[in-house]
Amino acid sequence: MFLLNFIPTAFLLWVVNAILIAGIIGTVVSFFFGFFIRFIPWVMPYRMILQVVALLLLVTGVYFKGGVVVEMKWRDRVTEMEAKVAKAEAESKVVNTEIQTKIIEKIKVVKEKEYIIQDRIVNMTINMDKECRVIPEALSILNDAAKNPQVKK
Repeated sequence: MFLLNFIPTAFLLWVVNAILIAGIIGTVVSFFFGFFIRFIPWVMPYRMILQVVALLLLVTGVYFKGGVVVEMKWRDRVTEMEAKVAKAEAESKVVNTEIQTKIIEKIKVVKEKEYIIQDRIVNMTINMDKECRVIPEALSILNDAAKNPQVKK
């Protein structure tokens, strides 16, 4: 059935409708106008063959018509989904830029805090004595370094 994608839609519809119409006309002529066909002597031996061929054309035409209708619905659905995917891709680009800006801001806040803590440590080394005792202010600096910086929203 994937080969139907290579046939132009207008040509496919034309062929299917031609088969269906030929089947309908052949069936009507061979069954309902059988009385008149009897009077044509050269058609009389082929009457049964004409009826069978007309019915086969009718059944084939109805089957193909159903297949084409389903194929057209699927093609419409595919184009609809492609439009949704394109819309989702456009929205995802916007969201991705927002996420990237938030990540950059968060990294910037963390780096600023890191520089502030490093400056405080350098300033505290002046106040520490030579015995290497830890003063309470150094502990508060370490506690501040361990806290999670909040990004401004």
